[in-house]
Amino acid sequence: MDNMVSKEEERRLRQRAKAYEKTCEEYDQEIAALKARADYVAEFDYFLDLLARPLQPSQLREKVGRPLIGLFCIQAPWELFHAFGVHPVKLCSGSYTAQRLAAAYLPVLMCPMLKSYIGSTDFAGSAAGYDATIVPTTCDWVVKMPEIAKEKIGHLHYLELPHVKQNEKGQKRWLEEIYALKQFLEEKTGAKLKRQDLLHSMNAFMNVWKLFQELIDLKRSNIFPGIWFFCIANTFMLDDLGRWAKHLALAVKRFQAEVPRPNPYKVFLAGSPVVFPNLKLLQLIEQAGMTVCADDLCSSERILPGATVYDDPSEHGLLRALAERYHQGCICPTFADNDRRVNNILKITGDYQIKGIVFHVLKGCHPYDIESFSIEEKVKNSGRKFLKIETDYVKEDSQNLLTRLEAFKQTL
Repeated sequence: MDNMVSKEEERRLRQRAKAYEKTCEEYDQEIAALKARADYVAEFDYFLDLLARPLQPSQLREKVGRPLIGLFCIQAPWELFHAFGVHPVKLCSGSYTAQRLAAAYLPVLMCPMLKSYIGSTDFAGSAAGYDATIVPTTCDWVVKMPEIAKEKIGHLHYLELPHVKQNEKGQKRWLEEIYALKQFLEEKTGAKLKRQDLLHSMNAFMNVWKLFQELIDLKRSNIFPGIWFFCIANTFMLDDLGRWAKHLALAVKRFQAEVPRPNPYKVFLAGSPVVFPNLKLLQLIEQAGMTVCADDLCSSERILPGATVYDDPSEHGLLRALAERYHQGCICPTFADNDRRVNNILKITGDYQIKGIVFHVLKGCHPYDIESFSIEEKVKNSGRKFLKIETDYVKEDSQNLLTRLEAFKQTL
């Protein structure tokens, strides 16, 4: 019996080693394709190095010199973790190979991004790589992740997200959740939160947000290439914050002297996240002759929620300001009162003369799928063009999607 168990374990180890090798090949191919682009510049090398391999928690911990906290979704304030001396990182994956590795024991219609993440834990250290995992109760897949992934996710803390945010009850409830998170981090780290550390952290992220906003403005003006913007955004918190900000500033400076690239076929990309190395949709949009000049993806423009404004510098005042920014300012489709989301799309497309909206839905991503119908109606009523693209972590549908995108271009 022991011999049979040993052989089965050996088989699993060989399977994981092969999957990791194939995943690395997948990453290598995307990196090579990016470096072969005509718009590649040396300032991108730092970010490509961060993307070059699947996330290995042990390596990231060594690089940043801090304990790691894994986050599902971006509702948990980055600043609070940073103030406690821990390093937050968003848990997601865009690997086709990693998704296939996990497919045998996961629901068929599960979100492919999370399915891919679970597959990647088979060769990335799983729960042992993180000192804790924070689970905001956004979509059902995220809520069920610990149950689905079982021993691969440990040291959990749930953030119960109020799905109605524009009322006093929801806002008060979310502030209580931020205080509960503070208490969890105090217990986890054995340290008390210091107001000056929190203030310093908020200022550091504010400076990064300003730089990031400059890059967003360059992209929306069709100066900074959209696909490179997504690559840079995907590296957020994959290194020390100060070091990342330094290289972000170099990329911004490199393109500030550039002039807009003429392209009448500008589009706004909305919907499900795009995670490296799954750049399929961005590449197909380019092949169809269009360019992504703006987006509202939580893996891209929305990774930083914006400026945090406070008039009370006490600890309570700072925590309340963070709670308000990460709750009321968020336009995730899981919220019930979310008119601001479509208003945001209409304002940006109007300000930057963007005529078309491509709405990206990953199969199994129910919140975005549901909202696509109401957003389509409002977008079309405004005179703009709308195309819904539903896809999975596969490449077999690329030609069909390209045909649809080329037809969409003709309507702009």
